[in-house]
Amino acid sequence: MTPIALLVSLEAVRTEVLSAMPNAPVVDDRRAESATMNKVRGFTARTLRRAADRVEPTPALTYG
Repeated sequence: MTPIALLVSLEAVRTEVLSAMPNAPVVDDRRAESATMNKVRGFTARTLRRAADRVEPTPALTYG
């Protein structure tokens, strides 16, 4: 292994190990979601729930 590769790999391991420490900084990698995306996600969830209820109704609605 070349000396440069050894140094790069050691630095990568050090960074990975230090990221598990309790005092490690927290970085939010996710982007803020737009209002449009929240509406689309809600619409999709409602549509899938309706389709699931038609295929297999919940027992509370069937035996009620």
